[in-house]
Amino acid sequence: MNYKNIDELAKQVGGSLRLTQLIISRARQIIKKAPLFVETNTDDPVQIAFLELMQKKIKLNDGNEQLPQIQSSKN
Repeated sequence: MNYKNIDELAKQVGGSLRLTQLIISRARQIIKKAPLFVETNTDDPVQIAFLELMQKKIKLNDGNEQLPQIQSSKN
């Protein structure tokens, strides 16, 4: 896998604050058992979110487009 540096990822999503928002939001979804978009051996939700971003599997929703809602599973 080609690892991008943090500055490139921040530029990809529009800034470091947006990068932080995206990673935190996605990590929370993963904690709530959302489906993963990459195959990985780690179970760290932050690392998984970074992997998904590096592979361009996720992006920040700026509010102008509708993204599918991920159903949360309740135990």
